[in-house]
Amino acid sequence: MNIRNLKIQLAMVKNQLLGITLIGLFVFIFSGCGTDSQKSDDKNGAVKVNAISEELHQAQCDLLSKANEELASINQKVRALNDKIHEKGGKLTDAQNSALDNFEAKQASINKRMHEIKNIKQEDWANFKTTLEKDLEEINSMIAILLMSFSVHNILHSIS
Repeated sequence: MNIRNLKIQLAMVKNQLLGITLIGLFVFIFSGCGTDSQKSDDKNGAVKVNAISEELHQAQCDLLSKANEELASINQKVRALNDKIHEKGGKLTDAQNSALDNFEAKQASINKRMHEIKNIKQEDWANFKTTLEKDLEEINSMIAILLMSFSVHNILHSIS
């Protein structure tokens, strides 16, 4: 009796699989059917999407290039600051340490977003670009202020 029940259950499963396969096949066949005007609209839409995609890709490449140039300049300033610190054997003040921590956090945020730039959608692009450019300006100012404050601090320290 057990074998008979198994055979019946196996036949039911085969019938269910056959039914699911047929339904899937019908959906596939009928979803591909469309009028010529729908196909034409799809082609026009695809051309527009491709044009937007190419413009977005170019804008992403341009921003990435600009950001890399900015970061190269900033890295030179960081090396200059490190050289000044090591040459003078000077220690940073609490304010300078705090500013350096803020600088490093902002730099890490920029680096992370630069790696995500290719994933930005068209509708998010303007905000992403504006924010990244603002942050690049801000980080450039931060390192310039750190350089200046270290120089001023050392001058004042050598005078006293």
